[in-house]
Amino acid sequence: MNNTGKTRFQLSAMALAVITSITANANEQTTKDTEIERVEVLGSNIKRAQVADTLPITVMSSDDIAATGAASGEELLRSIPQIGEMAFNNERAIGGVNDARGDVSSINLRGLGTGNTLTLLNGRRLVLHPGTQTENFVPVSTVNANTLPVSGLKRVEVLRDGAAAIYGSDAVAGVVNYVLKDDYEGSRISVNHGTSQGTELSQTSISGATGLSFNDDKTHLTMSLSLYDRKGMPASDRDYAASQDRREYAGLPEEYIGDTQLDNRSTSSPWGEFSTDTLKTFHIQPNTMSGCVVELGDGLCADKGSLSRDMRYDRAFEQSMTSDVQRANFYGYLNHDLDNDITLFGEAIYYHAETQRWREQAGNLTAQRFTISPDAYYNPFGETVTMRRYRPVDTGLRDIQVKDTSFRVLTGLSGYYQDWDWESAVLYSEAKTHDKTYNRIDANAFFDAVNSTDAATAYNIFNGADPANLNSGDATPNSQAVIDQFLVNIDRESKTSLALMDFKVSNAALFELGDGEVGMASGVEFRRETYSDDRDPLLDGSKAFFDKNSGEMLSESGVLGSSNTPDSNGSRNVFSAYVEFVAPLLMDRPFAKNLELQLAARYENFSDVGSVTKPKVALSWMPSDWLQVRAAYAEGFRAPNLPQVVEQGISRSNTRYDPITDSSYGITEIRGGNKNLKPEDDTNTSFGLVLMPFDNITVTADWWNIEQDGVVGILNSQTHLLYDSLLRSQGGSNANVIRGDDNEVIHVNNQYDNLSPREIEGVDFSVFYDLKTDFGNFDFKVNAARLIRFEQQPDDITAQVLAAQQAGDPAVPKSIVITGAGDLIQQNGRPEWRAYASMRFKRDQWSVGTTANYVSDFYDTSITTSDGEPLPIDSFTTINLYGDYRFKDAGWLSKTRIRVGIRNIADEKPPIADESFGYFSSVHSNRGRYFYFDISKSF
Repeated sequence: MNNTGKTRFQLSAMALAVITSITANANEQTTKDTEIERVEVLGSNIKRAQVADTLPITVMSSDDIAATGAASGEELLRSIPQIGEMAFNNERAIGGVNDARGDVSSINLRGLGTGNTLTLLNGRRLVLHPGTQTENFVPVSTVNANTLPVSGLKRVEVLRDGAAAIYGSDAVAGVVNYVLKDDYEGSRISVNHGTSQGTELSQTSISGATGLSFNDDKTHLTMSLSLYDRKGMPASDRDYAASQDRREYAGLPEEYIGDTQLDNRSTSSPWGEFSTDTLKTFHIQPNTMSGCVVELGDGLCADKGSLSRDMRYDRAFEQSMTSDVQRANFYGYLNHDLDNDITLFGEAIYYHAETQRWREQAGNLTAQRFTISPDAYYNPFGETVTMRRYRPVDTGLRDIQVKDTSFRVLTGLSGYYQDWDWESAVLYSEAKTHDKTYNRIDANAFFDAVNSTDAATAYNIFNGADPANLNSGDATPNSQAVIDQFLVNIDRESKTSLALMDFKVSNAALFELGDGEVGMASGVEFRRETYSDDRDPLLDGSKAFFDKNSGEMLSESGVLGSSNTPDSNGSRNVFSAYVEFVAPLLMDRPFAKNLELQLAARYENFSDVGSVTKPKVALSWMPSDWLQVRAAYAEGFRAPNLPQVVEQGISRSNTRYDPITDSSYGITEIRGGNKNLKPEDDTNTSFGLVLMPFDNITVTADWWNIEQDGVVGILNSQTHLLYDSLLRSQGGSNANVIRGDDNEVIHVNNQYDNLSPREIEGVDFSVFYDLKTDFGNFDFKVNAARLIRFEQQPDDITAQVLAAQQAGDPAVPKSIVITGAGDLIQQNGRPEWRAYASMRFKRDQWSVGTTANYVSDFYDTSITTSDGEPLPIDSFTTINLYGDYRFKDAGWLSKTRIRVGIRNIADEKPPIADESFGYFSSVHSNRGRYFYFDISKSF
């Protein structure tokens, strides 16, 4: 991290100390008259003195959060089994300019996909992170789970049920509500430090909170500040990530050992691959190797054909796996009692993070192959040469630095009028990302240097690399003066905003019905969402790449190795209105201790994609004190995110297998948004039991089913290629696959659309047991989630390709797995089981605990046997241990807590997979055995 970031971190630490010291002695505990408080719980807008557990809700208290040992929002969410794969994560991929890079982590309840979970802060929406990335090749957006400080959380609530009728769009899989501490009294400061055994990774956080009352206790202010610093982890620190050639990795099943599918080294190398009319395709190599056809001097020669496998470039040697991060979170909450039972409240949040990582220099895309004139200074062949594949490693590594900033300000009023609670608030929130990559290559300037006839400015593209290490580095660099001619820095600035106004009323006793009183809530909300993505002129099409020898435009991107992405922006206005009723139909009757019905409906009108109205019905029946039966039916929706609507001409290059040429190579896909997209519809059904045989034991089981229709998607470009092969075998072709004279694919045209339906089904289990003894108190918790079904119906084209594969048609090889259709359970980060268990023992000032995370096995479909069997990914279990001591009546140590802990005490490695860093980072962790300590002091 640069010095500016370090200075900011140090200044923020000083500010934290000042805030804490100023208020440490200014607080006194206040005693207020006991009153019955009507509260609003997640899943309902009706404030009541007593709340029946009609809906399945998981709550993590501040003690539960501390027990996880989590240092970030991402690590915390991984301890909730109902959270699926986290596609936005630091280790997901090496990180291209089109990824959501930086300090960002996604939220994906039920594994339904990013964007299907509504995320709230204190009951109101959070702004989306500006960065997008693709899931199933469609851009998705998420709230950034790292925006909020873990240490400042009062609790995390997870509604495991459809809630569009209560909260609106995106609540398809459920709702995650973060509740920050807003009533803190006194002051606290804590320091946490942890290290990952055997790696460079370490994490340090300093946090503090303070709260004080004034104006005769009419006003209360809570403030929290958290600072976080992480030293990252290079890929070389882990054996499963240290090389992209994993054919001989020790953890592989026997049938996959030596499989070339596990060799992910790049054919784009500083040795280079070229072609001429005379030699056809050839590459550069040391002249000590066999096959030389042209001697080039200096120990080099040209050999016909493509680069051999043992000369492929291993990019892992030069990659960061986990970024360096510096982060600051501030939170303030003000509560002021006015006259006439009216309360003024406000909150302010600020978040800033800077990340840095390194990766190898980029090679050219297939579309960026250019010619080298016969008179170029370093052209030894006396004829025009076409550069097919080349990676200019001697230019140095790419340095990626990302700054993420967001803020939120909110103010509102709440009060009572007769039997009515009312509340109104207005908020504005904004998030910005500045993604800057140093040391990129201007493709036009690189072309000029390669084609230069002047020794002082010419770049030698034929000088090979390092004969002593064929797979990395370059021992024959060009001069820095020549290299500096074409080095550039590339910027991307993205921004999202959310403006929201609402007004809601609630009456817990609107009228009597049966044995109780009917509660009612109603409200209206208006929000405006904006999105903008401003790319560097070299990326947005303003400065395209031309082959000046032929005059042909090769790529709309002027950056070597990056696809072009036009600037995009959009906005939408959303108006919504809702109504909710809760009716206790029976109370204190035989076989009906409580029978309660919830009815709700919500209308939302989007300025760009139309309007929807969705209902919800939920029923809770307690035949006795120890048994509850609950069920719910809800219809929901998810509006297409703004990038899915407004993006146009997005070029992406991915390696695909082409059956026509029987080879794998980089293929450009041109994707486009669709202004005719409609909201996705869904139906959410659940049924559950709650058993409470004793006061200290609770057991729950909840079955759930989600059916979605019109899911926004895009046809996989690999499927397009297989479909093209199938049609060509029948005398036709796929019009969306554009090929050149040599039959290689130039690009594939694609567009986002509302595609076929899917159905997801599962069961949640939990057990809570508190045991109080003379020796001490025990607390046991188990939370488990089982995925029963994840069925995606294929679209018409995919269905034809699958049918042809099943029929054994050679035009569509069965070894090429069609992903994203059919039964997807246990595929690519969708395990059947996830579970989290904890046990805590407390005696006097001592406390010890253990937690365990379990993820069952699944399959990696990116690699298969000749029979089409995918690579098995073993189950992954980590066990954590911690202990703490709280000082009491110990002078200056009083109210001090010291905690030490070990996460993953067995140092379990994540199962090997055919992924960027050798494991599924969306599901598993690379931290290994992790030691940490935490010291906190209250005043």
